Amino acid sequence: MSDTVVIKVGGSLLDWSKLPVTLSEYLRKRAHERLLLIVGGGAIVDVIRTLDRAHQLGEERSHELALHALDLTAQVLITLIPGLCVIDDPEERTRAWERDLIPILAPRRFLERDERSSPDPLAHSWNVTSDAIAARVAERIGAKELVLLKSTPIPDGDPVRCGVVDPAFFDTARALDRVFYLNLRDPLPMPMRLSRSLDDHGATERESTPAQAAIHTLPGPEDPLS
Repeated sequence: MSDTVVIKVGGSLLDWSKLPVTLSEYLRKRAHERLLLIVGGGAIVDVIRTLDRAHQLGEERSHELALHALDLTAQVLITLIPGLCVIDDPEERTRAWERDLIPILAPRRFLERDERSSPDPLAHSWNVTSDAIAARVAERIGAKELVLLKSTPIPDGDPVRCGVVDPAFFDTARALDRVFYLNLRDPLPMPMRLSRSLDDHGATERESTPAQAAIHTLPGPEDPLS
């Protein structure tokens, strides 16, 4: 396991005027850690969804276009926040840290390479978004933690059905021990740990498929913004 913390910045945060200040403060609080960011597609990917519905682009082509959109949103974030840089290979993260920069992975080329060598590549489907992509990156590099920064509180019940995470996320994140959810827009954000469904006493984990599991939230080890 590496000491890397993968932080997925939700694309829905990109049009929030307070994002530069709030995310900068979050990253400053975690500056002692080895961070690797991945940015969601946000409104740019929503345009691709609209075009797919209008012109039947198909999931294969839409997936390709969405990955290009993640290249763009990575560039958007380095424009908003100083001290970041874009990489297209997770192995380049060490060089970024040596330059006192926080790397953002533009994941398209990494996923293309992973697909050629992996027995279980991510599907080219709208069921796979940047949530599952971040989980795949975290799993492949042996990250110690994955954090999902979002725009909404985590709902009661199944986050997949509520649209908070994509349908492929829990299968992809199966091997990850530490996955946290944080509503960055909350004035007092509290990281919540995501786990599979627990029994009534919270002592054991029920056997269930990840996508169908009800998710319990547990307080995170600390509030990075406190």
